[in-house]
Amino acid sequence: MAKLRKFYDLDNAAKIFPVVANESRSYVFRISVIFKEPIKVDILQQALNRTTKRFKHLNVRIRKGLFWYYFEENLKEPLLYEEDGMINQFLVFKGNNDFLFRTQYFKERLSVEFFHALTDGKGALEFVNSLAYEYLTLDGKQIDPEGLVIRADAAATYQEVADEFQKLYHNKKIPKVKEVKAHRIKGTFYPKNYNAVMNAYVSLSKVKEVAKSFDVTMNELMIGMIILALKRSGKIQSYKHLARIFIPVNMRQYYPSVTLRNFASYVRINYDLNQDENELEQILSFVKLEMKNQLNLEDMVNSIIQNVRYEQNKLLRMTPLSIKIVAMRSVYGKIGNKLNTFDTSNLGLIKLPKEMSAHISHYSFMIVPNLDTPKAMSFVSFKDTMTISCISKIVERDFEIEFFKILKSLDIESQIEANGWEVI
Repeated sequence: MAKLRKFYDLDNAAKIFPVVANESRSYVFRISVIFKEPIKVDILQQALNRTTKRFKHLNVRIRKGLFWYYFEENLKEPLLYEEDGMINQFLVFKGNNDFLFRTQYFKERLSVEFFHALTDGKGALEFVNSLAYEYLTLDGKQIDPEGLVIRADAAATYQEVADEFQKLYHNKKIPKVKEVKAHRIKGTFYPKNYNAVMNAYVSLSKVKEVAKSFDVTMNELMIGMIILALKRSGKIQSYKHLARIFIPVNMRQYYPSVTLRNFASYVRINYDLNQDENELEQILSFVKLEMKNQLNLEDMVNSIIQNVRYEQNKLLRMTPLSIKIVAMRSVYGKIGNKLNTFDTSNLGLIKLPKEMSAHISHYSFMIVPNLDTPKAMSFVSFKDTMTISCISKIVERDFEIEFFKILKSLDIESQIEANGWEVI
């Protein structure tokens, strides 16, 4: 008799991803942990099997229902791959034992790439840290988890798979916000949806020092540098549209939640590139004020509720999935990422048990660009190393050159590695 599988609804943020994801817009992001010793593949596979079973929200396959996609328990074993140099490529589930995440290794580096329908950066990080912990302990390392990592033998809770978006829903009237088109970065696209990556390693304490000197947060400093680099690298005399920087916001900092599924809103910083300001200090003043205005909890919740409201619409709920797919793809094709110029995300400072930290060098975090927003930048910090990852779908490097010039002008030294991004 076949085992009765458990199933889960996709959370509100996840519902769009299976509909619109494709080879050029993969909606896959990567978290990597770099150990101090080469990875033992057989032990990593054991750790992967055990950890995946523990994380119910990841141990799933995606299925088509009559009205919506849904997740169903996956009874297969997750696969482990050696890296091939391709970053955050579109994930073909059938060839991955139906799993919606991809686990890879290369020398000392362990990387897991997640389809965004599964989880956000916070939920993904919990899995990666748990996998790294399980690997190290299976390899004979004695580590006290100190309550900072989820052990593979720890009992799962309902709260970990809760859809927090539904809890925020209300029927109050929400003012409509008019969205405007964004300036788009143009360039020569790599073939085969190649994502070129440059990782820059900088001192976290130095970045904090520089941010403090401008009286801004580290996030505001990086956003200001991105805007200035866009401005200095642009070859347009007059900009028709605003530069719009898309920034996800972890809602767990506002609501007590341990969900490992998606629970984020977003803000956009809108900047007119036609302005005369050409100094970082001027732009940072603007960014600081904009972030204060944009990080409004009511507005961020309203944007979530607006999405939930579409899902709750009785007519839409009763519309067959096949029709929903056609309609959603049509709308997304017309709007989609045309509202953004540049995507950025900061996973923050990773805290691990002391005995575990001793075996880890650093982390990296890579989001994925697309045809509308062909460049992106993401950040993660561990100990005193901040990893800045520049991801590009186009060959031109004007933006990156200007960004690192700004970094150097602030006396922030960086060590750089890349994945052979001049290859066509």
